[in-house]
Amino acid sequence: MGKALVFHGFRSSPANVQWLAEPLRGLGLEVVAPQIREVEDGYEAGVRELPVVVAAGHSMGGTVALLLAAKNPGLVKCVVAVAAPVDRRLQLQYISQSNNPYLRRLANELMALGNKLELTSPSRYIGNGMPPVLYIRGSNDDVVPRTHVDILAGLSDRFNFPLEIVEVEGMGHTPQEEMHVKQVAEAVVKFVSRCMKS
Repeated sequence: MGKALVFHGFRSSPANVQWLAEPLRGLGLEVVAPQIREVEDGYEAGVRELPVVVAAGHSMGGTVALLLAAKNPGLVKCVVAVAAPVDRRLQLQYISQSNNPYLRRLANELMALGNKLELTSPSRYIGNGMPPVLYIRGSNDDVVPRTHVDILAGLSDRFNFPLEIVEVEGMGHTPQEEMHVKQVAEAVVKFVSRCMKS
């Protein structure tokens, strides 16, 4: 039985990404979901579990999953990133302009990381040897703009790795409605099943 890594988002917990872990368990994978604080310690926790069939994550956790695959070619068979920042500096610029108090607080915390934002941005490391990626986002996501999908698509063209993009209509930053949870689960199962066969 293969292993799947599942990373939660910022200030969240493994319990809050069961909607991502369950479909992977359903495929017979052993799911490891560490408690993490930031991309850096998430990455370190992930490296200890390699090799894995899939690295998956939501938001900051998706950034960790992409980073893990980018920096360890051949040790992650495929990636599932849900609403994940691909370039963390760009993410900071975007949320700094928000009037949402939660996002302003998040912007302040990211600002405090300084050049660590650059050093933990997957866009900096994605290159040859990147495995297939499934990127899922909600059409109403107000935390991570579509620009991040465009950056990933550009990198996919440049380095020739398969990229599948699923946009869930009406979903925000996190799948909360049952219908959205189901759509995400279906996309994950379809993608990872193919990955496991290849």
